Amino acid sequence: MGKTWTGSGRIDGTADVRAALDRINGAQRGNLALAPVTTADQADLTSPNATRVLPCDPQLAPLLPWPGGLRRGATVAAVGSTSLLMLLLAGAMRESGAWAAVVGAPMFGGLAASEIGVDLGRLALVPEPGPDWPQIVSALIDGVDLVAVQPPAGTSEGVVRSLVARARQKGCVLIPTRPVPGTDLTLEVTGRRWHGLGDGRGRLRYCELDVRATGRGRAVRPKTATVTVGSKPAPLDIPPPKHLRVEPETADTGMWANVVPMRPPADPWAGLRVHR
Repeated sequence: MGKTWTGSGRIDGTADVRAALDRINGAQRGNLALAPVTTADQADLTSPNATRVLPCDPQLAPLLPWPGGLRRGATVAAVGSTSLLMLLLAGAMRESGAWAAVVGAPMFGGLAASEIGVDLGRLALVPEPGPDWPQIVSALIDGVDLVAVQPPAGTSEGVVRSLVARARQKGCVLIPTRPVPGTDLTLEVTGRRWHGLGDGRGRLRYCELDVRATGRGRAVRPKTATVTVGSKPAPLDIPPPKHLRVEPETADTGMWANVVPMRPPADPWAGLRVHR
């Protein structure tokens, strides 16, 4: 194996690191109980233990640096919209049966979350955790798959880093509502548009969010996408009344909104006189 590292100094260069790994892997051949040693990049892409992922909403997949969804142990900040947070939770809970918790976010509404797809039967809500919120978040990290938290103003960096490290150790996805030290990925809403209201009528039906993703590692290059929260109403396949002529609809108008009354067809017998 050559020289033994004594703990002082550093291994000199990437080539020395790879050579050491090759020697260790060669010594392990034939021993089926040991898995080959890989670099961090290789483990991040190929190792099933290191890349365990929770599925995500298909709209968010292009923004994530991990193939398949949210990497367990990652810290992903959802900034600027409670709807974005709900979409993150709903994708993982709907597809994998994951459990989630939301701490310190009293504006998180259960009814709105259920409409987006969050299973309330597998969701723990702690809207007012009090001063012991770090201990509550730490305990939840040990027991559920995703923990969303709104850190109070003035939270020390050391407390946040300890929670990030614990989530990484336990394989829990930590979702703070603002960027914190150690964040792997930040999803930030930069714009939103509501649809459904007309001129003095209608109701809000769905929202379009412009989301920007930034992070570190493979996520260092920013990405953007527009995601839809809520469901667009499906067009009704109902023919209009025969006495109406339908002109092309615009994007946000209701069915038959641009109808123009047509004159009734001419009566061919109107000019005839009846003789008895």
